[in-house]
Amino acid sequence: MGAALAVVLPTAACGMGAQTLRPYTPAEGVNFDVGDQSVPDSVVHVRNLLIISRSPGEGIVSATMVTSGRDTLTSVTGTPYRADGSKGSAFTAQQSGPVLLTNNAQVVLTDEQPFLTISGASGLQAGLDADVTLTFAKAGSYTTRTTVVDGNLPPYTEVTPSASPSASRA
Repeated sequence: MGAALAVVLPTAACGMGAQTLRPYTPAEGVNFDVGDQSVPDSVVHVRNLLIISRSPGEGIVSATMVTSGRDTLTSVTGTPYRADGSKGSAFTAQQSGPVLLTNNAQVVLTDEQPFLTISGASGLQAGLDADVTLTFAKAGSYTTRTTVVDGNLPPYTEVTPSASPSASRA
């Protein structure tokens, strides 16, 4: 009897629905696709969207985007959540111009200056969340809830905005 239990018990937790077989996002941000899924060239793939904040009310929008067609990120807006769950003040990220997406060229928002920055957003704070809406010229808009991470901690300390805006990205 003891030998039978010794064989059965270690395998009791084994099954076909193992956690590693389920898709998951191993990053702090969120992933989503915007656009008509039946027309692949019209879809913008957004990966690891999050906000980097070094002080309350301030932030930098971070994400990686790619499309097999051509599109333009025209605006980023949102509303932070306070610690009590209430909504803070709405924000619009400042951008020097549209962010162009072309032909499978990956665009990382924090790789090029100037960054998309948020200022004066009451309630925006590291450790909390925000609803963020990305609007594209062709793909349309998508709203999701994402994380606000602490920009004073690695690896986010490496993300430093320039002192003044420059020309739009191509």
